[in-house]
Amino acid sequence: MLKIADVCGTCKGSTNALNLVYEIYEKEMSKENPKNICIYKEILHNEKVREELNDLGIITIDNLEEADSDDIVILRAHGEVFKTYDYLNSHHIEYYDATCPKVKKIHEEVLKKYNEGYEIIIVGKKDHPEVIGTNGWCHNEAIIIESNSDLGKITSNKKKYLTCQTTASPNVFQDIAKRLQDLYPDIEVNDATCNAVRRIKESSLNLAKDVDIMFVIGGTNSSNTQEIYEAVSSCVPSYKFSDINEFMTFILDSKEINLQTNIGFTGGASTPIKEIYNYKYLLSFLLFYKEKYQEFKSHQQEFNKELFSDDDNDIVKKMVEMFQDLNQGGKYIRASLIALGYYLTGHTDHNYLDLGYAYEVFQTAILIHDDIIDNARMRRGKETIPRRICHEYLNLASDAGYHNDVLKLANSMAICAGDFGLYEANKVLVKKYGSLKEFSPLFTYYNDIIIKTIKGETIDVVLPFLGKYDLKETREKDILNIYHLKTSWYTIIGPFMLGYILGGSKPDKNIENVLNKIGLSFQIKDDLLGIFSSSKEIGKSNTSDIEEFKQTILYSYVISTPYKEDFLKIYGNHEISKDDLEEIRAILKLSGAYDYANSYLSDLYAESLDLIEELEMTEFGKDILKGLLIYINIRNK
Repeated sequence: MLKIADVCGTCKGSTNALNLVYEIYEKEMSKENPKNICIYKEILHNEKVREELNDLGIITIDNLEEADSDDIVILRAHGEVFKTYDYLNSHHIEYYDATCPKVKKIHEEVLKKYNEGYEIIIVGKKDHPEVIGTNGWCHNEAIIIESNSDLGKITSNKKKYLTCQTTASPNVFQDIAKRLQDLYPDIEVNDATCNAVRRIKESSLNLAKDVDIMFVIGGTNSSNTQEIYEAVSSCVPSYKFSDINEFMTFILDSKEINLQTNIGFTGGASTPIKEIYNYKYLLSFLLFYKEKYQEFKSHQQEFNKELFSDDDNDIVKKMVEMFQDLNQGGKYIRASLIALGYYLTGHTDHNYLDLGYAYEVFQTAILIHDDIIDNARMRRGKETIPRRICHEYLNLASDAGYHNDVLKLANSMAICAGDFGLYEANKVLVKKYGSLKEFSPLFTYYNDIIIKTIKGETIDVVLPFLGKYDLKETREKDILNIYHLKTSWYTIIGPFMLGYILGGSKPDKNIENVLNKIGLSFQIKDDLLGIFSSSKEIGKSNTSDIEEFKQTILYSYVISTPYKEDFLKIYGNHEISKDDLEEIRAILKLSGAYDYANSYLSDLYAESLDLIEELEMTEFGKDILKGLLIYINIRNK
């Protein structure tokens, strides 16, 4: 069970601040000459929010001198000192104030009391933005109390006014207030602790009592998030995360957390509620995927043994051994989608296992063929079959023509290995499901996936040739056609729908449409990783796309820019150096291709999330598909 606390995430003031930022952004982007938008300091104590705004070009500045009259400045939710407003007005800089109304009220009251001669005492951390802002309204003369040990700082005989930051701990504030009231009976006390923060804490504690583990999501600098974490940690094992990639690594490495674990989520007042839900969606996918990964890995190891026949001669055995070795170490994403499609028809048994295995064998088979086409060196972190053959035979003789014959042998043997896998997969399907009424639609759909994949591969083979020799200019729609046929169908739509059909349901066009967009996301992310990640991370060469003159959305964009000539001086070369790779990366960024691909990915992401929500599907299924989408967007291999 995965559950989010009834009350958590950004408080009203923080939500209004973010809404103001996006409202100004949309307004400016609709203009012919939009102004630059910058936030003075950070809008919230949340690194994720800052990253998302940076992606939109909304930067955070720490010094007002970095802004000028051509900029729009937004003041953060935690509030600012009066000097900030004076500077902006005197320099004629357009600004918007996102300060939380409650924080503003604290500032105004402090200024009033200061002018009336009160000694101002603020409970809170001295480096907290609200404390700094409030102190600024009394010319930085306030006494800051972080704990009881600071009470000795109060020495004057002036009348006293006690307040706090909104995110201060209610218990800490009340304890300090009581002690000061005992010492100074006439002290005026303003309990400004936020009710929203109090409710978040109470709700989080209530949830912690009913779960096995709690995840607290929020910025590393958020005192409120830290307070909630400390509170729930006293009830149940708890973990705090501000980076979703670190969260993913933690879950994938964990041996204790599984689908049977009762898990709660909460977040501080600076954590957007959508961010908390994203962690929940990702966890839904990861837990399902981890369980299916182990199932298929064990099942595949058993079936791999059955690839051999006792009467095979040594040559055949060698080919089968290479296929068997390559037919392990995969991610099992496709097999897991088969399981998901099957489960969503209402079944809970494991009848999908052989189908998943067959699909993984089919995948290995076409990857072997793909390695021949691309002259690839690495696959799944291992040498490709053609490379293995070359290394075994290349130096055994020096006769004329021997080198070419070895290359021919390597590719020929790889073709045989790929063909072997294709028909081995068919054999499994017929043997396991041949007697079922679902077999005919299942096998028809399976073959249709293969046909679409071949069509996509055909375009993918021919386009680089046509582009390299200026016989045809590659257009974006050509690239998207490849992605649709070769990636969406083979990686996402096909596997899910095979499980769906096995479960007795007919293919659903609405689901296929959503899965197609997820498939496009998968391929665009692959294109970005293929050049901008390390070979170690992705398990294959990070120069192969460049050497193969691969036609991608990055390629179709950059050749329509003035950077085309410099790009084509390197792109397509068969030996790419580290300097060449860095040059290609630089051109893709300078030309705007890198940003365009990421923007396309972001649009697909947002659109897919909305479409998933509209599907007639269980919440369990929707959460896993949303989690898959998040996984695709944040993965690094």
